[in-house]
Formats: sequence, C-alpha cells, structure tokens
Amino acid sequence: MRSRTIFVFLIVLSFLFSTQTPAIADNPPRRILSGWLPDYSLARNLPTVEGNLDLIRDISPFWYGLTGETSIKDKYALGRYTTPKDAVIARLKANGLILLPTITDDTKKLELANLLANPTSRTNIVQTIKSLVLKHNYDGIDLDFEVFYTQDGRSSWPTTKPNWIAFVKELSLALHEQGKLLSVTTPPDFAPETKRAGNWVFSWAEIGPHIDRLRIMAYDFSTVNPGPIGPLPWSEDAVKYAATQMPASKVFLGIPGYGRDWITKVEGVCPKDFASSVVVGAKAAVVMREALALATTNNATPTYNQTHAESTFTYKKTYVDPTNSASFCTASRTVWFPDERSYAARTNLVGKYRLGGIAVWTFGMENTAAITAVRDIAKSIAPDQVVGTISTDLEQIAYGSTFNLTGTFKLPDKTPVSSLNVRFEIKGANETTWRSLAAGVTDAAGVISLPVVVGQKSEIRLVSDASWERSEGKTVEKTISVIPKIRLDLPTSIKVNTTYQISGQLLPKISDIKVTVKQNAKVVAEVVTDANGSFTFNTKVAPAGLATFQVVFPAGVKNSAGASDEITVLVR
Repeated sequence: MRSRTIFVFLIVLSFLFSTQTPAIADNPPRRILSGWLPDYSLARNLPTVEGNLDLIRDISPFWYGLTGETSIKDKYALGRYTTPKDAVIARLKANGLILLPTITDDTKKLELANLLANPTSRTNIVQTIKSLVLKHNYDGIDLDFEVFYTQDGRSSWPTTKPNWIAFVKELSLALHEQGKLLSVTTPPDFAPETKRAGNWVFSWAEIGPHIDRLRIMAYDFSTVNPGPIGPLPWSEDAVKYAATQMPASKVFLGIPGYGRDWITKVEGVCPKDFASSVVVGAKAAVVMREALALATTNNATPTYNQTHAESTFTYKKTYVDPTNSASFCTASRTVWFPDERSYAARTNLVGKYRLGGIAVWTFGMENTAAITAVRDIAKSIAPDQVVGTISTDLEQIAYGSTFNLTGTFKLPDKTPVSSLNVRFEIKGANETTWRSLAAGVTDAAGVISLPVVVGQKSEIRLVSDASWERSEGKTVEKTISVIPKIRLDLPTSIKVNTTYQISGQLLPKISDIKVTVKQNAKVVAEVVTDANGSFTFNTKVAPAGLATFQVVFPAGVKNSAGASDEITVLVR
C-alpha cells in the first residue's frame, strides 16, 4: 500500500444458505473444447477452430519435436505452408486463444529417459523449452512424451518415474515464473482395482500440483486387431481415476476424430501392385467426416455400439490388376470409427466428473453434427452467468470521508446469488492493474455492503469468484473522486506590515498541484506542491484588523477541484 494513500474499509456481511439455482438455458456454452492442430492441413483445421471460438479456450499446434537437450525440430516446416508461422500465431492470438504448442519426444529409445536422469541435461531441456515459449510468446507448452511407454519398456519405468517427476517440477517452476502454463499429454492410467493396464510412469498424482492441464489420450485402444478406437468404459475409467489424482478441472479427455479400417481376410492372389499392402492385419486411417461416405460407397450400413460408443461396419473390396482383369483379390475389411454420438457420450463425462473439458485429435476431422453435439452439451453444463451491479451513496467525497459501497449479484433471471465470495478491487489514477483490498460474502438477497474510505481518485469495482457452477461476475467500474483536505499553518495573529512565511499541505500528498492563495478574496500567491503535497508562501498584511485566507486548487489526475475553508487572522 502506497504511503500517500490511505484505505480504511469495513465489511458488513451476513448470509443464508439457499437452494442451488439451475443453469440458464440460454447461457453461452462452457468453453470445454480444446485439441491439437497437426503439422499438416491448416486449411482444413483452422476453419474448425475459428468457427467455434465460443467453445474453445486453448489449442495446441502440433509443431515441435525434442531431438536433444538443446535442440528442437520445427515441424511446422514439414507442412510446407506458404503462410509464415508467425502469421498463423498472430491469427490465433487475435482470436483470443490460449496457445499451448505441443512438443513431442523425437529421440530414440531410452535417450530422453537418460537425459532426464542427469540433472545438468535435465535443466538444459527445461531451458530449451522455456526459450522456445518465450521466443514466440506462447502461453505455455504441452508435453507429449510417448517414447517412455511405446519404446522404453516397462522395466525402465521405476528408474524413469522419479526423473520425470523432477523434470516436470523444474519445468513448471521455470514456466510459472514467466506467467506461462504447463500442459502434459499422456496415455491413460487407471485405478488398481480396475485391473486395467495403465501407464503409471507418468505419475499423475505427483505431477498434478505442478501442471495446469492433463490431457489423456483415450484412443488407440485397438491397433493390431479390429475394435473400438477408445471404448467408452475404458475412457471413463481413465478420467475417473485422474480426477482422484488432481483437481478434476485440470483433466481433459482426449477424443479421437478418426477411426481405422482393418483387413481381416484376403481371398485370391493380389496383383503385384497390391501384394504388399493388401494383407491381413494391414490398416488405414478413416477420418470421421469421411466414414459414412466410405460405408455408402461400399454398400455397408454402420452399426452404433452402445457399450463402446463407436460405430462399426464391414465390407469387401476387390483389387484388380489394371492390365489384366482376370488377376484380382478380394479383401474383407472391418471399420471402427467415432461419430457425433461418440462425441456426445464422451463430452457428457465433462459434466459428470466436472472435468476441464475434452481435447480432440485433431481439429478438422470431425463432422458438423459432432461439433453440434459438443455445443449442446456445453450449453447444458455452462456456468450460470452472474450479473453484478454496484452503487454508492456518494461519487465525490472529501478526503477522509466514508462512502457506502453496495453490490448486488443476481442471475440473468433476477434470482439473487447468496453466499457468493466477492472481492472489492481498486485501481488508482496512475495504476494499470486492479488490486484486491477486501473480500466478503453476499447475503440472502445477493447483496454485499462495504463502508469505504478512499484516499485518492480511484476506479472501484466488485468481482465475484468463478466456480465450476458459476461464471465470474464483475460490476461496472465506478469512479470515486476525492476532494483533498488543505492544512494551512497560520498563526492566530500577525503584526501589521510584517512578512510571514506560511506553510500548508494538501492531503492526500499530491505533488505538482498549483494552489492559489487568496487574502481578503484577492490572489496573493500561486505555488506548486512538492512531493509531500506541501507548499509555502510569503504574506504581509495591512491595515490592522481582520484578514481572511483561503487556498484554492484545481482538479488533478488524482483529485477533484476544491478549496479550503476561510481562515480569519487578527492583524495587530
């Protein structure tokens, strides 16, 4: 608190508990959607992002790969885009998106694990990532280190786990000191009682206090053999466990926007052009928005599996030698893919467990109906919009005087919000950031009252805390003008025709204010206050009798215009 500013505040509060108010049907959607922009097809992916900004808080461009303790590969260049990366970054930031680019582990087996085991190389990696974030002024970084579980082998995990935890702690500290965020993307892990094979090397409980996002890749359940991409019970077990290891609001469920098309049987001898690709076990990716067309083209009818919350169909495809129609083979194929019902089933877990949201791999794969399903659910679980109003009995006060500040917080349907935590915030004339000076709780009528004394001209407002159920509520900003108090050190009597040096002070202590001194209603001096708000002037009075003195001052950045009381002095 600055020495020249005095704040005195009392909080008068009372509260009664009331029943919870239901969400407003026409609320804007809760911003639960996040996901990845891959290092390809920006023309396809960006429209999905920019067309759904009301749903999206943050996105992760999939642009970087860690190749060593001091080296990062720029995957943006792999897309061969004509648009410079900085232009894309500026475009995304202009849309108000939080940018958390993903950096993958592009090292070889056990290479990163060994680097993290060495404190020096571990710190070098932290600094390398931090430098990348600061270079582009990203909002943070998203770690997607998958070699631990895809190549290193489970036997390495007991050694890797503590080094991984130490690395996350160190990186978290380095980023948070810069006001940046840390997101971590991992495969699923599960509570022991589920008896599911998890990925405990990523140690959700230990890294939870240090990260801002956990994105669970709840996909690639079936890879070798045909089956669901991310069956719903498996996905739910993962987020349910994650919500016990850290605040659920940090947890994001990763949702696939793709399916797979497996070859399960081959009849005949395939022509040489297909001999190596059309084999049992081979598979191809199927983007959600193209899956129905694939089924229609091959006269197949997809069936939605309620248990797995994914769709599947089978078909046969014949591969003919273009130079010899008698040479051909026929492959039986099985497809599993997500659709809008899949997205809805998984998005419902956000409300069920109060998760931070969902993360889609990737933007641009979905069909229109899938985004509509997400939006409908996001609206149904949107936080209640809190509307705050502020009023004062005075808007211009004398220095040291009290004014009454009253805030009322209601839902848009005028329902009062009781037991709501509210902050009193203030911003001085030359300040750019708001400061919280007091906190209280609304009463049964949604009202909070604060008698307040403000030392200088200030902007004030009341802000209610956001929660999973309710949005933050801010009142309009209100200006309180302060009329300074003048202290004038005059003797009770003075001698006629004798020069006196008179001192005075402006409170609050405001410098560079030009004050005008009037003697018997005539201007006798104009002086400027110093850093302490003090000023001096010389006076000589004649004839004998009574003389009146008054100081007048103009409005300044921190004060309103005003004048002192008239002070009468005996001249003898």
